[in-house]
Amino acid sequence: MSQIILGTGRYAEEPYFMDKFYVNLYSVEELCYLFVEKAELLDQDVMQPKMVRWLDEQCGLNQLAHTLYSLLNQKASTVAYVGTILEYVNLYPEDVIAGTEEIIKSNEGLNPYERKKAKADYLLQNRKYHAAMEQYHGLLAQIPETDRLLRAKLLHNMGVACAGMFMFRQAADWFMQSYRTDQNHESLMSYLAALRMQYQDKDYIAFISEHPEYHDVSLKVEKKIEQASGQFEGTDENRMLFTLQVLKEEGNSNLGSTVPYYNEIEKLTTNLKEKYREYVS
Repeated sequence: MSQIILGTGRYAEEPYFMDKFYVNLYSVEELCYLFVEKAELLDQDVMQPKMVRWLDEQCGLNQLAHTLYSLLNQKASTVAYVGTILEYVNLYPEDVIAGTEEIIKSNEGLNPYERKKAKADYLLQNRKYHAAMEQYHGLLAQIPETDRLLRAKLLHNMGVACAGMFMFRQAADWFMQSYRTDQNHESLMSYLAALRMQYQDKDYIAFISEHPEYHDVSLKVEKKIEQASGQFEGTDENRMLFTLQVLKEEGNSNLGSTVPYYNEIEKLTTNLKEKYREYVS
C-alpha cells in the first residue's frame, strides 16, 4: 500500500486488521485508500462494529464513530457507510467518491456465491495462491451444479492458482474440468499450456499427435509461448541468467574460479524459493 499522508484523526497504536484484504490499517486515510482501490470487492462485511470502535478509540474520530454506529443500528447500506467515511475524511475529490459509491452500488446485485468468488479472486490476483485455493475449494462445494457458468469460472481460476504454484499437472486437470463444464476456449488453451509446461517436448508432441482435435489450438498456444519468451528476455531474471553463464565460462577458462558462479546461483535460487513460499502462504 502506498504511503498515506495523515490528515484526519491520529495514527493508531494498534492496527485494524481487515481480514477481507489481509491487511493491517493504521489510519483512516489508509482505510479510505483501500475503499477506493478495492471498491468492487466491498460489501456489508466491511460494516463491522470493531472497525467503528477502532476509529473511535485508536484514531480519535469520535464524531465519525458516532455517525457510523447510527448507520449500523439503522442497518444502512454499504454505500452509505463507505460514503460517510470518505466524505468525512475528504481525502478524495467528489467525483472519485461518487465513482466509488457507484461501483459499490453496482455490485450489490451479486449473489453470495459471486461475492465469495470475488474475495478468492482478490487473493489470486495478489498471488496468495494457497489461500485462494482454499476459498475456491470451499465455494465449489456450495455452488449448485446447475450454475455451470460460475462453476466453470471457478474451476478455471483454480487452474490458474495451481499454475502459479508450478503445479502444472493439477492445473491442467482443473482447466480441463472447466472446459468440459462450459466449452470455454480460454480454458482449453490454458489446459494445453499447462501440459506444455509439464511435459518434455517429445511427450507433448506425441500427445498432440494422439489428439488431432487440439492441433489448431496448440498452434495458438505455441505462439503465445513464443511471445512470453520474448518478453522474458528483457527481465531481470534473464539478465541474471546471462551473467551467471558468463561467470561459469570465465570460471572454466584460464584456470579461473567457479566460486562466484555458484555464489550467484545460490542467491538466485534463494530468491526464487522465497517468492514461491509467498505464493503458497
